[in-house]
Amino acid sequence: FVLDRYLRDYPDTSLYLLEHGTFLPKLQTFLRANYPREEESGRIQVFEGDITQPGLAVSAAMRDTLKDHVCGAIHLAALYHLATPRDVAFKINVDGTRNMLDFCQKLPRLDRFAHVSTLAVAGRHVGVFDETDFDVGQAFKNYYEETKFLSEKLVRERMSDIPASIFRPAVVIGHSKTGYIEKIDGPYYLMVAISRHLNFVMPDCGTIKSHNAPVDFVTDALVALFEKDPEAPGKTFALMDPDPPTVNALIDLACQHWPKSKPLLRLPHAWMKPLAKLKLFELVSGIPWQAFQYGDQDIAYTLPETTRRLAALGIHCPPLDTYMDVLVQYFKTHFKDQAM
Repeated sequence: FVLDRYLRDYPDTSLYLLEHGTFLPKLQTFLRANYPREEESGRIQVFEGDITQPGLAVSAAMRDTLKDHVCGAIHLAALYHLATPRDVAFKINVDGTRNMLDFCQKLPRLDRFAHVSTLAVAGRHVGVFDETDFDVGQAFKNYYEETKFLSEKLVRERMSDIPASIFRPAVVIGHSKTGYIEKIDGPYYLMVAISRHLNFVMPDCGTIKSHNAPVDFVTDALVALFEKDPEAPGKTFALMDPDPPTVNALIDLACQHWPKSKPLLRLPHAWMKPLAKLKLFELVSGIPWQAFQYGDQDIAYTLPETTRRLAALGIHCPPLDTYMDVLVQYFKTHFKDQAM
């Protein structure tokens, strides 16, 4: 999505895509299918690298090319898996970010660097977590949260040396116009349960909010702030819905647009927790324990400065009820696809 925004809205920009060798064939197939025209493909140069290695394992020739041309870098690479082992997550998310910062600090033309973090750096924190907050003494539910916290910490420590901005997306969900999404995650686990006719009995999450944002909003916000806000370096932006719905409301909306009956019985989240830890619960409901435990975290993300700056750029996060129908329809059509 970020690539597409640059090709569409920044016609004078050349794009260098670092990809790990394992995934190069998939990326090249994607590019051939989506950008067959020379005026687009000619602006893209793919090169092999490995963020877990010092110097990113980039060839000397490519390193010189990047030094000559690169003025902006967006660090999107990370391992996102809530059950990943710590050593693997640390190697990719923390060491990878350190290596990326080291590499980019040596690019003489670099005037902006974007680090894509996550709302999950808040960990287990309960209460208000502002866009300016970071280390509030929080613990973490998993190694993904911990290593993304540590990677953001690295960026913050290097802001005097590198013109970095930090972007914290919410849980990224489907495109608000098409519903397109690549994987089941976050609220989609609830849709799996609904697809299995379990909509009659659902967890009661009370006033707990569901912090999601559509991928097109996240992309538009990131690229616009990165390219158009001269004060972005040194700042942290929360790319989220400033007025998110509750988890209960999300479930009701999904049932409404399926259409299926809304829950007849909502069991307190705390009552279901012991069952949710059992593998059988995931096999029956489709909701893994790692995702279920987010349903009782009473956290309120505040983002007044991000919202103000995005409004000045004409960008607003659409309310979930304005596009839930396309999310549900896309999910119903594609959730059995191998890609998801």
